[in-house]
Amino acid sequence: MCGTAPMARKAAESRRGLNAEQLKLIAVLAMTVDHIAFAFVPEAKALSLVMHAAGRITGPVMFYLAAEGYRHTRSVPRYVLRLAVFALVSYVPFQLFCYGGELAARFSPFRLNVIYTILLGVLAVWVRHRVRPMPLKLPLIGALILLSVPGDWGTAGVLLILTFEFYHGNFQNQAFAYVLVVLLDQYVLHLFTSPVFGLLYDGKPDFSAWQYGAENLGLFLPLFLLRRYSGERGGRGAWGKWGFYLYYPAHLLALGLLRVFTGR
Repeated sequence: MCGTAPMARKAAESRRGLNAEQLKLIAVLAMTVDHIAFAFVPEAKALSLVMHAAGRITGPVMFYLAAEGYRHTRSVPRYVLRLAVFALVSYVPFQLFCYGGELAARFSPFRLNVIYTILLGVLAVWVRHRVRPMPLKLPLIGALILLSVPGDWGTAGVLLILTFEFYHGNFQNQAFAYVLVVLLDQYVLHLFTSPVFGLLYDGKPDFSAWQYGAENLGLFLPLFLLRRYSGERGGRGAWGKWGFYLYYPAHLLALGLLRVFTGR
């Protein structure tokens, strides 16, 4: 009986954390804020920096949940098929959102959405688990990382999904590896290195990358949310399975059409 009280207390603490559906809702809100800023708020404004920094919550949270989804799905092929279908469904809305009224002139067939990136990350995890010969496994994962280059979040997205899944169950290691990816792949270090390099080689500090690096400081925000992840899936209604997949292309389409109508 002495051991049951600590176990019950630990379970209660877990329930007070954030479940997967709550994390998704926070990610969707942050994504919407970020995309509104991209479409309608001039980059030079302080408001833009704050909104984009908040928006940096979305990608890491969705990558974390993709790694969790791989562990908990009943069928990896169906999971991969769902990602592939919605990556395709989101293709035109994402293009419209990116280019607005200039879509016809600036259309780029290789500008791909984040669901495409998540798809490649899940496939990379599948390769890690199912392909046994190391001389085959590493080139396949490398190829998937290379294919992610045109996707939203690109190589960082695939690397983060692999990282979160590799260290599944050990948040300390997940967080450490996450910070390394952010520092080395997301221009955060440019906040400090660019001025120094400019001073050393050009005689004056270079702050050209400052805004993008400052926005990416928001990439540390997801750690506070993921630290509170309870491991529970939450409600299993329509939103639980399809909400993000449906909302993602719908809001891109709506914002893209607004850009067209307002001349943005």
